[in-house]
Amino acid sequence: MRIKARDKFADAALMYFTREALEQSTSEIVGRHRARRFAEFGNVADLCCGVGADAIALARTGLTVNAVDLDPLRVAMCVANAAALGVTDRVRGVAGDAIAVPLPDAKSAFADPDRRASGRRFLDPEDYAPSLGAIRGRFGADFPLGVKIAPGVAKSDIPGAAEAEFVSLSGELKECVLWFGPLRQVARRATVLPSGETLTGEGESALPPLAERVGSVLYDPDPAVTRAGLIAQLAERLSAEATDFEVQLLTAGTHTPTAFATAYRVEHTAPFHPKHLRDYLRVRQVGRVTIINRGSPADPAEVVKKLKLDGPGHRGVLLTRVRGSHTAVVCERLG
Repeated sequence: MRIKARDKFADAALMYFTREALEQSTSEIVGRHRARRFAEFGNVADLCCGVGADAIALARTGLTVNAVDLDPLRVAMCVANAAALGVTDRVRGVAGDAIAVPLPDAKSAFADPDRRASGRRFLDPEDYAPSLGAIRGRFGADFPLGVKIAPGVAKSDIPGAAEAEFVSLSGELKECVLWFGPLRQVARRATVLPSGETLTGEGESALPPLAERVGSVLYDPDPAVTRAGLIAQLAERLSAEATDFEVQLLTAGTHTPTAFATAYRVEHTAPFHPKHLRDYLRVRQVGRVTIINRGSPADPAEVVKKLKLDGPGHRGVLLTRVRGSHTAVVCERLG
């Protein structure tokens, strides 16, 4: 478990895990980002604490933490991990029901409820254990509360009283956190780690204007941005336009560096046809391609087989839709 945990924790060699608890635990980088929002509240309850990843991140921020879990083994691991990482004086383990256990000193709370049961994963927060409704019911409407939920949550299941922060790490969407009470700052937020940059909005916006054609730069937005519904805000920041009514790609005439999207220099754009694409690449002695699929019905593996390329060069080929038409974009990643 310590070997497997290296991707999540710098000090994994000192820590204790079980397989399921490790799978459910928060990455150290993500936990550190989240803990900063609680810094002013002094004492925080970490409900469903698991192996203690969040409790340790909160304690390292200077907070006193009541780490609660229904499973005594997980509480024991949390306390042991806090001791191993030097914050044992700020973490108190409590075995009990997160909804009922007394927490007289808590000035704020964070909850990471169980989203799995009998081999199934749940997206609706009311199916969690404990449910979002039960967690909110324990605290008043003005209480500083954060609740981690699945990033695939339906937009209709996000309470209007919450800020929904979608968090990605190195381009991979990791979680959504609902912030309530004074922890709520905006309606929607996309945060990209490890840089920590955030993009915000007061709700989902309509897609930006549709471009007449693909420009010299193509942007593939980070999944945190797309899930937060902040494509229009990103387009405004990049002076970019949409390429399609459904596929959430952006294009512009000049490159603006951004942490919120992967940028590609566009070399060639044409309606997708394997033979025409093969001829274009062969003339340029391209022997290897990286296929990126964004809204295309084509199977990347089958496309590579049909191209039958040979040569020293390499290109990226983005298969997508532009104004509803199946399109191939030969491109090179920028930055």
